[in-house]
Amino acid sequence: MNIKSFFWLFILIQTVHAESKNYEPEAEFMDVSLEELADVNITSITKMAMPLNKSPVTAYVISQDEISRKGYRFLTDILKNTPEFYVTNLAQTEKAVNEIYIRGIFANNKITVLVDGNKIKAPTGEPSTFYNALPLIGVKQVEISLGSSSSVYGADAMLATINLVTNTGSHLDTVKIKATGGTADTAEVQVNAEKQINDDINVSLTGSFHHSVQENLRKNYPEIYGNAVVDLDLTEQNSNLYFKANYQKLVFSYFRTQTKNNNALSFTPKFYSGVPIWEPTNQTANVSYKSDLNPFWQAKSSLSYESTELSKASSYRTGLAPNQDMTWFGEALRFSETLAYLKGDINWLSGIEVSAMNSLPRNQYDVPTLPKYHLRYQNYAVYTQLNYDVTETFALNGSLRMDADSRYSPVFNPRFGFSWQAMTELRFFGSIGTSYLAPAPSSMYETWNMPSDPAYGRPNLNLRPEKTMTTELGFNVEPFKGNSFKMSGFFTDGKDLIRLTNIGNLGFWDNIATSQTYGFQIVERQTFTRDLSADVSYTLTQGQQDAEKLNSMVNITNSPEHMIKSNLLYAWDKFTFRFTGRWFDDIGTHESNKIYQGDQMHGTAIFDSNIHYVQPIQSAEFSVDLGVNNLLDTKYYVVPLYDNFGGSLSAQPQETRRVYLTVGLTY
Repeated sequence: MNIKSFFWLFILIQTVHAESKNYEPEAEFMDVSLEELADVNITSITKMAMPLNKSPVTAYVISQDEISRKGYRFLTDILKNTPEFYVTNLAQTEKAVNEIYIRGIFANNKITVLVDGNKIKAPTGEPSTFYNALPLIGVKQVEISLGSSSSVYGADAMLATINLVTNTGSHLDTVKIKATGGTADTAEVQVNAEKQINDDINVSLTGSFHHSVQENLRKNYPEIYGNAVVDLDLTEQNSNLYFKANYQKLVFSYFRTQTKNNNALSFTPKFYSGVPIWEPTNQTANVSYKSDLNPFWQAKSSLSYESTELSKASSYRTGLAPNQDMTWFGEALRFSETLAYLKGDINWLSGIEVSAMNSLPRNQYDVPTLPKYHLRYQNYAVYTQLNYDVTETFALNGSLRMDADSRYSPVFNPRFGFSWQAMTELRFFGSIGTSYLAPAPSSMYETWNMPSDPAYGRPNLNLRPEKTMTTELGFNVEPFKGNSFKMSGFFTDGKDLIRLTNIGNLGFWDNIATSQTYGFQIVERQTFTRDLSADVSYTLTQGQQDAEKLNSMVNITNSPEHMIKSNLLYAWDKFTFRFTGRWFDDIGTHESNKIYQGDQMHGTAIFDSNIHYVQPIQSAEFSVDLGVNNLLDTKYYVVPLYDNFGGSLSAQPQETRRVYLTVGLTY
């Protein structure tokens, strides 16, 4: 029996056992006090509902109301305004339109992304490219927790866990439609429909489509691109589909997103001809069944099928020539069984997870020196965790997970944290944990997807997982009503990081690099009146990492040392006005940059704005958002990884002013 047949058989078996209605807790988060945070639950930290005011790590919950009032459309809009996240556009890497850095570390492949608790990332460890393709129209809340989570989620939960919690369909029978148009030929539509069919069945469906031509580099950056060989085509086109159905305690969901992008400007700006360099499709199908064994014991069975495929139309590593039948396909079948004991002050959860992975490069080149690798491997995991309220004000959290991969030795990842409500207005929290990132097949067999060219690195079948330890200690305080202040310090230690030993003809990937980053963040939130609120955050990030030539340590690169983010929100009648500012400075350059050679570059300040209007119309609701990104049309740059063009491309251009108008209808 193959993987897909086994998956559908499992659905049929579980359908027979469905008994009663599934329950999902609700949570809202606006400008609330520390006491009110007890009513805001977050599940991304421990897989169990935890009050936000007992979190042992820095965590954020963004509610549906906040998403609407601020005019956020995609997940990237939230991450750009989240402290400790640094997001750049028109990425330097070949596999991303947006580069995301967390606490000074490139994080696209080090974040676990979930929809309703189910992983939607590439199952075999490739970097994620869909952060700007995840719509928020059907999302009830977005949960973001920082720090190591491999003790709960396994591989790639190294720096953050993001969970998009969608509406269940069991509360409202609604249809939402949003259409957006804007500069750069932006055309976009998002649709969400929820329906409770009867007491046992409810369904929801979310879909989106986005098209944009991105940046006009010849016009906006003529000093770099004015003499380009071809007119650079940076068209971006994304589509997303998410379906969820509940039948009593049985839940089925299907997620699919497709991204088509031209990017990696610092690598190949001279040669773009309209061919998408990276066009992957991610799919996840999941079925789960919950059972209440008694008032305190619960069990959950889950089976998921995940796949990621790179279209053969992609020009990635093909000399920018499409239709060469050089693609990549990865899939995984995961089965998990969890048992939970939930009794107020003691919440315990344990489980097992079995995964079968399959990675296949579909390379039709008849090149003797290019083996046709086909990698199959398995992962077996056992994990346990305990949330224990020692007293009414002091809570402990501990978890441990063991992953045994058929490619390397078992990996153990513990995490320990605490939360202490020292007084009504003051809370201390802290955590320490380890995490890992399994080596992706594309790193083990870097030459598998291209004609034989040793300049891109040779295979290394002995790669081990990358490992990271994260530590955080901080406090929340509410000095007076309407004001909250948070400060926390962090330290991240990375070992066995995978790097090329040499860029020359004998280069290969190996576990040879280390890194250490450290710093602190301050977040101040002030509610002036019921209609006016503001927040500001400052993040300091410093550290070192191995130099490319592996003979010295250098400062962290491509991420700012100083970063300030601020939001001002004002509500008047049916209008909400948002004004956002982001400032970053002292961005470390790569030692291979021919101009800066490891020096720090100055950043800039970027401002965004949005006007949200909502008008109830009988049983419906009409809304309009007028938004502007980069309000002052600032021409600014980030640091390129390399400077391959004789010094002409010393810095990476970023998006200039964008204006968009969104019209929405809910009924």
